[in-house]
Amino acid sequence: MELSCLSILLLLSWCSYVDGTSQGALRGACNDMTPQHSGNSPQSSAPPFQITVDKTMYEGGDVITVNLSRTATNQFKGFFIQARNQDGTKIPGFTLIQNSKFLQCDTPNDAVTHTEPSPKDSVTFQFTAPTTSRGNITIVATAVESFNTFWVRIPSETIVDLAPAPTGASSTILPNFVVVTVTVLYIYLFQQ
Repeated sequence: MELSCLSILLLLSWCSYVDGTSQGALRGACNDMTPQHSGNSPQSSAPPFQITVDKTMYEGGDVITVNLSRTATNQFKGFFIQARNQDGTKIPGFTLIQNSKFLQCDTPNDAVTHTEPSPKDSVTFQFTAPTTSRGNITIVATAVESFNTFWVRIPSETIVDLAPAPTGASSTILPNFVVVTVTVLYIYLFQQ
């Protein structure tokens, strides 16, 4: 019985290990986007990958094409992609493609990752911008070339939120109008 329990425990730990390397990111990667590849640190060199977007401004509900691709001969086997606003909040809105899955970090579907480790030149996703203003958004990606070689938080261009400014600004128009009107009336009356 003791040997059987030990065997099950070893099997479960091996399954967890495989899930974090070849079948996508683990929840432990949600905040710093670093793969849970024990003992390995991200590369500090410029990444041979880029993340591009087809729009640099958005209104609620806009669909934005997001592409993670190589810029050199390097291919990537794994990826982890999030949309974040300027406060670092993760914004859901991706549509899955073949061999990808959602990973829930803070809210459902706020991150997407690979499901298999075949070499890739690029992956393209659709991201639907939030219907309510969430501020400017940057798509960030981690690209994994091999277990030991990966780059984290590769940023896209900032996607600017085109939502109108808060309506509180109009509350200063009426008092300013009153002050100007009273001033003009005062000048007119006392110049006569």
